[in-house]
Amino acid sequence: MRYIFLVILIFGLSFGSSKVKLYDKSGREISIPQDKIIILNFMAYSCGHCMAEIPVFKKVLKEPEFKDKFVIYGFAIDGKENNFQDKDFPIYANNPKNNVLFPTMGTPTTYIISPSGRKLQIIYGAVTEENLRKFLRESIKKVNN
Repeated sequence: MRYIFLVILIFGLSFGSSKVKLYDKSGREISIPQDKIIILNFMAYSCGHCMAEIPVFKKVLKEPEFKDKFVIYGFAIDGKENNFQDKDFPIYANNPKNNVLFPTMGTPTTYIISPSGRKLQIIYGAVTEENLRKFLRESIKKVNN
C-alpha cells in the first residue's frame, strides 16, 4: 500500500504541478516566470565542469532562436549565499526542498521544464554548445505540441 501511495505521489508531483515552487537556501520562494521555458542548473562552485558550462549556457541562450523563450537559474549545492552578480545566470544557494522534485545525483544536472512545471529534459553532466542547442530545440517542440 505504501508503495502504491509513493508512486502516485511521485507521479503527481512530476506531472501534475501547475506551478513550480523553488526555494533558496533560507527557504524564500523564488519567483518563476509563467511565460518562458525554465532551465534549472544544479551545480557546485567546486565542480570544474559546472563552472565551464556557465559560459556555454549564457552564449547559447543569447542566440536569437532562444533569446526570449528561456530563463535560467543556477542552484549551487555548495553555495552559502545567493549570487545575483550575473543577471544572465543568477545563482541561488540551493535548498534541499528543490531536490524533491528535481533529484540531483551529481553535478552538473540540468532540468528543462515547461512554464507549468512539466519536465521536458534532464541532462546529466556538462553540455556542449551543440548538445544544448539540440536540447533547447526539443524542449520548444515539446511545449508547442
